[in-house]
This record gives sequence, C-alpha cells and structure tokens, in this order.
Amino acid sequence: MEIYPLLKMPPFQGTTEDELLPLILAPEHACRLYKPSDFIAIQGEVYRSLFILCSGKVRTQMVNAEGKQLTIETLKAPQLLAPAFVFSSENRFPVNIEAIEECEILVVNKNAFLDFLHQYPVAMHNFLRLVSDRTLFLSKKLNAFALQSLKSRLLNYLRMHGSILNQQEVAQILGVARPSLARALSELAGEGYIRMEGKEIQIIKTK
Repeated sequence: MEIYPLLKMPPFQGTTEDELLPLILAPEHACRLYKPSDFIAIQGEVYRSLFILCSGKVRTQMVNAEGKQLTIETLKAPQLLAPAFVFSSENRFPVNIEAIEECEILVVNKNAFLDFLHQYPVAMHNFLRLVSDRTLFLSKKLNAFALQSLKSRLLNYLRMHGSILNQQEVAQILGVARPSLARALSELAGEGYIRMEGKEIQIIKTK
C-alpha cells in the first residue's frame, strides 16, 4: 500500500508522512483485497470501521425492497467510503459498494481515526468539510431525482458525460427501467433536443 496517494486525500491534506504513518500502520487495522464484482459492503450492514479505498474503482448503489437498483456514483481511489456514516447514531452502510476493478481497502478502527482527528486539527477540519461536501452532493442528487423529470435528468447526464454507451448502466444511475430510458431518449429526439445515430447521442438544444 502506497502512503503518498493517501497524503493527497482531502482528510489528510496538510498532515505529514510521519503523522499519518502511525494511523495507517496501526496493528488493529486490516488491509483487504477485492476482485471485480466483489461486494465490499452491503446496504444495511453495520459500519464499525472506516473504509479507505487505497486502489481501484467502486460503484455505490441503493436497492429497494423490490430489488430496484439506483447507482449513486462511481468512486476511484483514493477515497473514504461512506465517511458521513461511520460516526452516525445509526452507523450502517447506506449503499451496496461493489468493486469495478481490483481494489485494496484499508479498514481503519474508527476510534483510532477519531483520536487522529483530535490530535491533528487540520485533519478534523478536512474531515468535517468532506462530510459537508458529501451532504451537499447527496442533496443535489436528491433534488435531481425528486424535482426533475426523467428527460431533464437525461439532458443533464448528457451535458456531463457527452454520450451514453450503456443504456442499462445509465438507467441504473437514473433510477429507471431501461424501457423508460429508451422511451425518454426517443421523445427527446422527436422533440429536437438530441440527435441519435446508433450509439452516438448529441445534444442539439437544451430545455
């Protein structure tokens, strides 16, 4: 495990290698390896320790009682996984976390991490800002799903990503069935908002 990428992570910016090493190398921590498609965490599991994604890429998804999946985001190392929930009163994973690539996860004792935050105020400030930024991200995500139509969400996605290569994946990201996504794309094309040529989709105008 490389320590230098961790020093660039938002929670540890401003700390030194000598300050971070005792936390990373503490014997009560564990390093775990995951293969693509492995589940690192399951929605609803108790979140007892802080998970640090040291290498690889993961997908986070919410699943409802009927099995409907909603992709929240894709995260690339180095990242803290679900940092806002490790110290919550109901400290359970809010999402499934699935490895997309081979991943290395450092599982850090949360009390040791809390001691580290108390010892280094810059790290405490960084962590609080990170949690606040995550809350802002989730608030914007909720607004996008609760207040915008599917076609508006599709246009926003295309503005951000430029194209749709996998309709099933995008359907999961937007929280809809694939036929609904295909129908919305056809309607947007018919209304002149997008041009569809095979898998290539281009925005012509915005709402």
